[in-house]
Amino acid sequence: MNPQYWEDVEIGARRELGGYTFSEDEIIRFARKYDPQPFHVDPQAAERSIFGGIIASGWHTAAVWMKLAIADRNKPGGTSPLLRAGVSPGYEDMRWLKPVRPGMRLTFSSEIVGKVELKSRPDFGIILSRNEAHDDSGELVFRFTGKGLVQRRP
Repeated sequence: MNPQYWEDVEIGARRELGGYTFSEDEIIRFARKYDPQPFHVDPQAAERSIFGGIIASGWHTAAVWMKLAIADRNKPGGTSPLLRAGVSPGYEDMRWLKPVRPGMRLTFSSEIVGKVELKSRPDFGIILSRNEAHDDSGELVFRFTGKGLVQRRP
């Protein structure tokens, strides 16, 4: 069933958003534009850093999650609760738990973990989602709790 409204969204519903491999060129290009710290943009400086080499910006990892979540939403017959979603009022507990290095492939997922009724906006509710990325060994690399406004049944 495709969730159409907040009432239709089931806690525990899980979506596998897909995988993504980070290349060094892309890591550097993204960081030069949005997060120009030496360990993201300069291989020599990155070698001397605590990371011992280039790593992706955490914002790059988050942007890939967003790209995959929107692609999932737009799939024909998709099960995304974002079909009737509005803007997000924010995220909680965003954590970058392990550096993302060139060549790493992450697999992203999203699971509904809660629902909140809004007295101030009875036409919308909030869904809470646990969003994660794991590396090829299954280790958790990135996580956050998402909040999304979703239209309520008229």
